[in-house]
Amino acid sequence: MAEKKFNICLSGLTGSGKSTLARRLAEKYGLRVVSGGDILKEIIGGKESLRDPGWWERKIASRAMEERLSNPNLDREVDRRLMKMAREGGYVLDSWTMAYLLGPRECIKIFLKGDLNVRAMRVARRDRMDLKEAIKMIKLKEKETFLIYKKIYGFELGKDLSPFHLVLDTTRLNAGDVFAIISKFIDSWMK
Repeated sequence: MAEKKFNICLSGLTGSGKSTLARRLAEKYGLRVVSGGDILKEIIGGKESLRDPGWWERKIASRAMEERLSNPNLDREVDRRLMKMAREGGYVLDSWTMAYLLGPRECIKIFLKGDLNVRAMRVARRDRMDLKEAIKMIKLKEKETFLIYKKIYGFELGKDLSPFHLVLDTTRLNAGDVFAIISKFIDSWMK
């Protein structure tokens, strides 16, 4: 019987570098990337929303947040799908919740954080938007999402970091630095 592949649970704040890191880790370790945000976007906004990486930072996401606040089953459905994948193994799970919902042996749990202004600059550059608008949208997205997860699951996303095996501040690091640090950690963890 083939051994189940491991999972990496990658969590963190908007603009901290999760998506870039997820793609690189998946390539290095032969894993598949799945984004909880993309699953939620598709549930709420349809397949066309998946073509817009900055969808959550745009005004269109306001409607999505209202739906999420009034219907916690949207987020529960995302987490149900992600947990099913985690049981299969072989994924980088880009998700704000999986590290809290899965046990310590079900995935290597990594949290990325960073200074709000630096994160907003990354988002503004990626989505070709004004820096002030990026800061405003990130603050709103994070505030509302944190409330949703507190209400559904009772944990304080970004404040309670106890489930994580590694927490990394990406403020002064480029994508290559982050990848090198995380890869070294995972390689050591897997020994």
